[in-house]
Amino acid sequence: MRKGRAIMPLPRLFIPFGAGVLLYLDYGELSSGFWGIGVAGFVLFTCMILTKDGLVFPKYKMLCGCFSALLLCLTGYFLAWQQHGYDRAGHFRHLCEAGGYFLVQIDEPLSERANSFQAVAEVLFAGNDSLQQPAEGRLMLYFEKDSLVGDLQYGDRILLEGRYSKVSAPQNPEAFNYQRFLARQHIFHSMYVRSGEWLLADRNRGSTIMHLALFLRQRALDTLAENHLHGRDFAVISALLLGYREYLDEDLRREFAGAGAMHILCVSGLHVGIIFMVLSKIFSFLHRIRGGHFLKAICILLCIWFYAAITGFSPSVQRASVMFSFVSLGQSFQRPTNIYNTLAASAFVLVASDPAIIKHIGFQLSYLAVISIVSLQPWFEKLITVRNILLSKAWAIITVSLAAQLATGPLALHYFNQFPNYFLLTNLAVIPLASLVIYSALISLALSPVPVLGSLAGQCLAFIVRLLHHSVSFIEGLPGSVTTGVYISFSETLLFFIFLVFLFIYLMAVRRGFLLAALGALLLMSVSWTWRASQNSQQRYFVVYHVNRETAVDFTTARQTVFLASAEMVSNERQKRFTVEANRLRRGSSDEQAKLVIGDALGLHIPGGVQGCGDLICFHGLLILVMHDQSAIYTLLSSAGKKMLEFSGDSLYANNISHADTCARTGSLKQTGSSLESASLWPYRVDYLLVTGDINLDMNALLHIVHPGRVLIDGSIRPWRASAMEDNLVELGVDVWNTHLQGAYVREL
Repeated sequence: MRKGRAIMPLPRLFIPFGAGVLLYLDYGELSSGFWGIGVAGFVLFTCMILTKDGLVFPKYKMLCGCFSALLLCLTGYFLAWQQHGYDRAGHFRHLCEAGGYFLVQIDEPLSERANSFQAVAEVLFAGNDSLQQPAEGRLMLYFEKDSLVGDLQYGDRILLEGRYSKVSAPQNPEAFNYQRFLARQHIFHSMYVRSGEWLLADRNRGSTIMHLALFLRQRALDTLAENHLHGRDFAVISALLLGYREYLDEDLRREFAGAGAMHILCVSGLHVGIIFMVLSKIFSFLHRIRGGHFLKAICILLCIWFYAAITGFSPSVQRASVMFSFVSLGQSFQRPTNIYNTLAASAFVLVASDPAIIKHIGFQLSYLAVISIVSLQPWFEKLITVRNILLSKAWAIITVSLAAQLATGPLALHYFNQFPNYFLLTNLAVIPLASLVIYSALISLALSPVPVLGSLAGQCLAFIVRLLHHSVSFIEGLPGSVTTGVYISFSETLLFFIFLVFLFIYLMAVRRGFLLAALGALLLMSVSWTWRASQNSQQRYFVVYHVNRETAVDFTTARQTVFLASAEMVSNERQKRFTVEANRLRRGSSDEQAKLVIGDALGLHIPGGVQGCGDLICFHGLLILVMHDQSAIYTLLSSAGKKMLEFSGDSLYANNISHADTCARTGSLKQTGSSLESASLWPYRVDYLLVTGDINLDMNALLHIVHPGRVLIDGSIRPWRASAMEDNLVELGVDVWNTHLQGAYVREL
């Protein structure tokens, strides 16, 4: 055991270092006492490990180890703090005043979106007409589409007005946190730039290496396009070989994700690993000469990083290139090396250069997959002895896939809430085909200067890519190809990993203590699931989500949900996935019992504890009036003579529905103990008034008819109108919730 520890020091050193990085990223700046403890620990550590002869006191080794871990933790914390530029004095948010401007440099090629061009920019200077000073920080820019914006390239410098805004937090519960996603890239502000609001100051001022890399990538894309690759085949090869995913549409992403082949479209360890193995074979002849191992390592490193340049230095390729660079260097010493040390060394380099990378999903999945393959795949492979060459290759793919999926599966479930059931079948088909695609693509690019040979190689490549795509599409289309709607919390994910680790240590070492630890983790995980299921079975709540120009409301009882929304929102499954699905998964209420369109008459016996009449809804004793247009007020008016109300100059007349008739139509509403029971005179009292549909109402007149406990203004109201409406209601002393400013409204019962 001590020997094993001696040859694996780097993993044990990386753990406290990574913990320090996570400490800052998750909790920010800590009190000065934390630094005081660190300094005191460092002084004690120095005093205890050294004697006058420079030797370590044996009896203090454990204590010295603790202080070493503390020192590494502080180092990681300091590096993360030092590279987090938001609070620095030189950040542009401290320097740009009203009426000022920025000089920024485009930090990446523009990405085309539906209504804009998107790019990340580095702020170089901030100031005004009289003062200009150096600044730092990154901005996410959204350019209005025009003919000039399309000509902007990496390295161009432009002048912008200092009108930026902080990236907002998610406005719906459990929704994807785009603010946190950008913060991990050191981006905290964004700006929408209209046509004519920017001025080109200079061109081609970025890194020469990056310019070369982007030129090589574009040249490779042009070559592939010339060699009979078009449409979706071109999109697949662009992502698979070069990591360029701009051409992937949503259907392609869904197919590959559902089949468990999304890792094929992310240039990462698999792709660089294939190239590394090919290069190892190609340069194996160098072993015959003196110093050939070092020369081979240098040649492999140059080729790997040249490939990384062709991909435009995408983050996933950089991770894989660093990892295999350390592997190549380790092999060049011709001494026994430990793969865990190599992986830890590469992780040290990556995290030290960019501490926020430790929170990236790709970083976590990459290292988990490699560690699991190295640890478990040999053990799996020994379980069955296969003598047939083809079957042994298939068995090797199965064992690699199984090992990688065991490590990445729990984390993928936590992040993506789905699991590909046929991942073994997918990898049996996809990994050999992906290898053929990479080999064929490299040959096609190499032969492209020769027209006939390049064209022939391109046709072969197009055929293999098409076969790969059809294989993935077929597997994704099989019944039960993917399990969706799975939710496990972060703590449950950790318990899952602990269970797997101790279980496999037990299977390999056959020690009873590890089995008990694995069962204990499984028991805690089961308790967590049971407790969460019990909580979900008792829940009653409704949510008014924030959706731009649309309305979406969930009424949830236990696991049943009634969805009330605008007509467009009810049928827009993509928008629902982004808006409501995450919250439903978190609460275990994805079972949609009914879909109701605002404006349609509501029946009295809707599932999920919802009852209604017209635009009046009762949810477990709460009365909610939905005001979606001016006619929605009709059912509230008495028939004792037609009454005229003034709403923004428009005259509205009551229809002939009596108040008693309204009460009768809502049936059991009188039995709920709601305020409707005693509402014989105006104003009509409700618990909530939901204003939606972008109507323009005079709130003074409306409050003579309706007396709400709280007014909810949703995202379908235009922002400027919602703000004016909110100000008016506040002046009238009405409690109001504006989802534009406050996000979704959640009411627990």
